[in-house]
This record gives sequence, C-alpha cells and structure tokens, in this order.
Amino acid sequence: MDADDAASVALRFCDAEYRGATTVVLGGSSSTGRRTATSDIDLLVIAPASTFGATARDDHGEARVAHRDGERLDVFAYTVAGFRVWAERDFASLRPVLPFLLTEGTPLRTGDEFDALRRWSAERLEVGPQPAAPQLELRRYAITDLIDDLADASDPLTIAAIHADLLRALGELATLAAGGWLGSGKWLARRLRAVDPAAAELLEAFAGEPDPARAAAAASRMLDGLGGRVDTDFTR
Repeated sequence: MDADDAASVALRFCDAEYRGATTVVLGGSSSTGRRTATSDIDLLVIAPASTFGATARDDHGEARVAHRDGERLDVFAYTVAGFRVWAERDFASLRPVLPFLLTEGTPLRTGDEFDALRRWSAERLEVGPQPAAPQLELRRYAITDLIDDLADASDPLTIAAIHADLLRALGELATLAAGGWLGSGKWLARRLRAVDPAAAELLEAFAGEPDPARAAAAASRMLDGLGGRVDTDFTR
C-alpha cells in the first residue's frame, strides 16, 4: 500500500468515526515513503468536543488502535485544547510524539486551528529539549552502573538484557547531549543519526559487539565523550 492508499483508508476511517474532524494528518512511514508490509498508519485527528460524545470535555484526547480495511491504525484524536495538554506532556517527557506527528506528517485536511497548532509545535520543537544538569548526571550514573554490570556478566540472558538497556541509555544520552529530542525504537536511531552521526556510528559499533567485556569498553569510550563516568558520591 502506498501513501495515497493509506490516505484513503485514513479518510474513510475518519469519515466513519470522527465525522466532525477538522484536521487530519497522516504520519509515520505512511507519509515519508518508508512504509513496509508491516507498517501501521499513524493518524492525528483534531475535532471539536462534540465529536467525542455529549460528555466529552474541551480538553478531551484519546489514543487508540483500530483495524480497518486490512490495516492497523494508530489514532491520536484530540480537541484543540486536548492536543496542547498532551503535547505539553510529550515535551516534558522529552519524547514529543504529537508535535512531530503534526509538523512532519502529511495534512489530509486542515481546519482553522491547523496553522496555529503547527506553528506552536514547530517553535517548541526548534528550541530543543532542555534537560537539567542533574537529569543528565542521573543518566550518566545509570550508564556507569550498566557498564560495570556488563563487564562482569557471564549469563547469556543477563548479558542480552544489560546490553539492550545500555544501548538505549547511551543512545538517549547522546541524543540529548546533541540537542535532539528522544524517540522510541527506530525513532531513537533516526533522531540520533539526525543530530550526531558520529555518535550513531559509535552506538552501532557497540550494538554489534557480542563480547561483553569489549562491549563494556566500547560503551565506556562513548560515555567519556558524553561527560564521563559518575563514580563520586551521588544523590538521586
């Protein structure tokens, strides 16, 4: 299914279940040309509270999964106020899923609120994440502990679990250090490659190292470039 087909599925879904929708945005791989056989359809919907039922509040929002026309749709549906509330939570988590969906997605319909919400989202994204120094130190502390655990690990399952946690922790710290917003799964890799390709290469090398001692050494070298170990007294 190409982007046009995905858009048709999305619009049919909205016409059936969000008839009052004023803004509809197709996001994710369906809007970037990266869609594969297993890709779902990411969909952002902005609609008045009346669309969500008689008891819906002005700041209503919902996230749901629906299956239509043989496709899985990940739906994010909000009122204007609801979008702002949940986008603020996204910014606070350093993973602004909704603002990226609105600014990077393909608009299928645009209501009067679209330009203002997109401009507000783009301006906030442009500023970048602003983690406090103690937050970054806490991340370095956690990575230091994981590196030590990996260096001493011998059980295969334990090694795999620590390696996975360390991969994500290093990727997130490197992304934040470069001024990038975080993402989950494939989006973390994409965000890191966008803001710091060299760090992404180091992380890829770590990911491909099966030996725990060598992997721990590679992680230590990467951490050195991100502020170094936290071995002094530390209060969380």
